[in-house]
Amino acid sequence: MKTRFQTKLENLGRRYYEVFGDLEAQLEFLKLASLVLLCLLFFAIFGAFVLAKRPPVVIRVDEVGKAEAISDLAAHNAPLKPEILYFARTFVKRYAEYNAYTVSRDMAEAWNLMSARFQSAAKRNLIESGILARIEEAKLSAALEFKEEKIERETPEYSIVSLVWVRTLKSYKDPGYREASLLKSELVLKKVSRSLSAPSGLLVEDYKEILLNRLEDNK
Repeated sequence: MKTRFQTKLENLGRRYYEVFGDLEAQLEFLKLASLVLLCLLFFAIFGAFVLAKRPPVVIRVDEVGKAEAISDLAAHNAPLKPEILYFARTFVKRYAEYNAYTVSRDMAEAWNLMSARFQSAAKRNLIESGILARIEEAKLSAALEFKEEKIERETPEYSIVSLVWVRTLKSYKDPGYREASLLKSELVLKKVSRSLSAPSGLLVEDYKEILLNRLEDNK
């Protein structure tokens, strides 16, 4: 036969009748509350991460003061054709316009325009060709004149550029030395996010230099 106290507990829906029932009920509640709070914390961290990864809101203002919000920053911030051609010319001038007195600085600047993969290939090519030793030994200086420039192909990730130019070599040691050549450069430019190290949003991924004709050779 049930006592009045037991009947009252059943009516209240209590789970425990023993002396420590209150403590066990509290433990069950705290476990459930901890689990709920842990889930809320996880969703809060995930939400903060998603918000942090969202691209910033960019507002473009034209020459007459009209403001326009840009939703696709990557597409609108991609290098334009004039930027691509200017970057290609700048790299070729740093890499191929030799000067015995500034070659270290020029090569360092050219290195900053290369991708990490191409830096290794370019270093190996310079060592094997011996061009740096020749520049230093003959005290060479070069002048470049660009004749043609063209973007051959472009994708969202790369731009392929061809340049035709004339390089005239002279020597500080021998005033009578003069060598002029017509060359063609083929550059594969990798599109990257604009940053302090790559403000143009481009890096040289591959470079080829082709001799088209010797215009003058007075050694």
